Formats: sequence, C-alpha cells, structure tokens
Amino acid sequence: MVNWNNERPILEEKVSALGIGKAIYAAPDGDKNNARLLLAADGFHFRQSDFSDFEFNNIVITSSVGEKYNISFGVDGQLLINGLPYTAPTNQSDETIAGHKEFTGVAKLSGGLQLVSPSGLIFNIQVDDTGNLKANNIDNEVEVQDG
Repeated sequence: MVNWNNERPILEEKVSALGIGKAIYAAPDGDKNNARLLLAADGFHFRQSDFSDFEFNNIVITSSVGEKYNISFGVDGQLLINGLPYTAPTNQSDETIAGHKEFTGVAKLSGGLQLVSPSGLIFNIQVDDTGNLKANNIDNEVEVQDG
C-alpha cells in the first residue's frame, strides 16, 4: 500500500492507473482498491506530497496591462525581477515625517537644512567653515545673522 502523506509515489509504466468515473483517482501501484481520490464533486483532494518534487527556475507573472515579469532567485538567494536584483523602496524621496522624534548619536544633514517658523516662514540654514550660522528667509530673502 502506498503512503500518500509522506511522498508522492513513483508512477510505474503499465502498472499505474489514473481512473475517471464519478471522480478522478490515482493508483500509482496499480491497486485500485487503495487508490487516492484526486477530484470529486466536492472539489480537489490534493495533499502537500503531490507537490513535493516541483521545482521552478522562475515564475512569469502578467500585470493587469499585459506586461510580463520574470521572478526568480540569484545564486545567493536574492530575489530577481527580470534578472535584476530587487531593491525594496526606502520611501526616502519627498518624505514627510510627522510626530515627535528623538535622535541619539550624530545626525548629519547633507544638502541643506530648512526650518519653518511658527508663522510659516521657511528659512534655509547654512553654516560656514568657522561655525557661523546663517538663516535666509526664502520667501522674502531676509538674512538673519548669528555670530
């Protein structure tokens, strides 16, 4: 008798049977009395072992507009889409961060700093090589010195 739960039995030529009647059944060892039900009126009767030796080199998924995407894994296990490594978006472009935040350690800002006053004025903050801060109101071009 075949143990259907642990592995998918090997089909043997001229011995295995696939029966179709009121249902579809499989008997890889030729024993129709112990055959396993695969499909009946109440649905599919697949088990995990039915898929134990499936291997896919890649999966092709078609988008809603008909574009095809090839999804696979590289030799190091990295997810590839159309052969290129997938990089998760970092959401760093034009991001708004709300709420109270506390930073520990050193925070470095490259590319500039803007501060908004309570009345909504926006100031560009710059520092020179001697450590002097300079604030420029970008709305009215008002310069504020701290020295």
